[in-house]
Amino acid sequence: MALFNHRELSSKNFMHKILDTNPKGNFIIELENMLSDYENSLDSLSISNIKNIASKYNVDLTNDYLEERRELLFRMLTRTLSGNSLNDFEYRKLKHLCNILGLDISVLDKEISKRGTDIYRKKLEEIFADKYVSAEEKAELEQLRIQLKIDEASAKKMYREAVKSTMDSYTKPIFESEVFSPEDEQRMYNAAKNLGLSLTFPPEIQGKLAKYRQNWEILNGNLPVLKTDMHLQSGEVLHHVQQVNWLEERTETRRVNYSGYTYNTKVIGNLKWKAGTITPHKITQEVWKCIDSGYLFLTSKRIIFNGQHGNKVIPFSKVLHFEPYTNGVQIQKDSGKSPFLEFSTDVPLFATILNQLLGRN
Repeated sequence: MALFNHRELSSKNFMHKILDTNPKGNFIIELENMLSDYENSLDSLSISNIKNIASKYNVDLTNDYLEERRELLFRMLTRTLSGNSLNDFEYRKLKHLCNILGLDISVLDKEISKRGTDIYRKKLEEIFADKYVSAEEKAELEQLRIQLKIDEASAKKMYREAVKSTMDSYTKPIFESEVFSPEDEQRMYNAAKNLGLSLTFPPEIQGKLAKYRQNWEILNGNLPVLKTDMHLQSGEVLHHVQQVNWLEERTETRRVNYSGYTYNTKVIGNLKWKAGTITPHKITQEVWKCIDSGYLFLTSKRIIFNGQHGNKVIPFSKVLHFEPYTNGVQIQKDSGKSPFLEFSTDVPLFATILNQLLGRN
């Protein structure tokens, strides 16, 4: 398909004939016609060719038809970059056309850099697809950067973004599930090694990953065993300690309503009273009331609560089920009052350990 189109020149109107001038708009038409005639041999053209045409139509190459001439140059640039690359030979041809059109070389280089950013990003996506970057691929990226007139700072920024995106594909599922298996860790470090990274995390992230490793251990039946001086039963071990508020449901009276049939009756003069009967009705509701505060211990056999006002013990055999919430865990017992253990930290960890222990008992 031809890059440049051959068109008929506009005819002279009455004023053109009187003044013996040419329609100025024919400048860009004749320029493109020339490029169309020499499309396969642009090297044979020079700046003098466009100057002759400009002189014919009294065109100032410094200011006139800049957008139209840029469009002709960018048309060829679009075709050249369709292969997502730009070699030295192709750049020389573009540079020569830029000169023929009387445009500054900076016009070409800025447009190459602008469009080259998208091409460079696509190349990064292609290279990072297998999550491995070889020395040859790095050299290829550098050559492409130079060809596409992309400055080093911009290229490094895009490379860092590609690295982050790749590593996020490993870390995002870990942080979403809050589980970090040995296989996850090995895959993540292998990816970092393939990308030439020294994988380090800030203390905050290290703390989260340590917790997620522990979650994986717990989910796979490897519960933490804590040292304690508590008096435990034979074979009983301590797995978790949590500071909690012990809540139980209580019935409270909200208000007392009075109702019944009444009527007014005259007594003496204008004095009246209400006759009839009034019956009180209590309005009650169930509320959670904090009974005690203290420490809760999850052992291999029981839930032990050591409170400020007393101790409580729930053997796992008495627990029907439990329900975790964002602010604690409700324990449903087979008899007696079922408490709500109120706390806001490590609820998922507590619930996971309790679920494992109930499964064992």
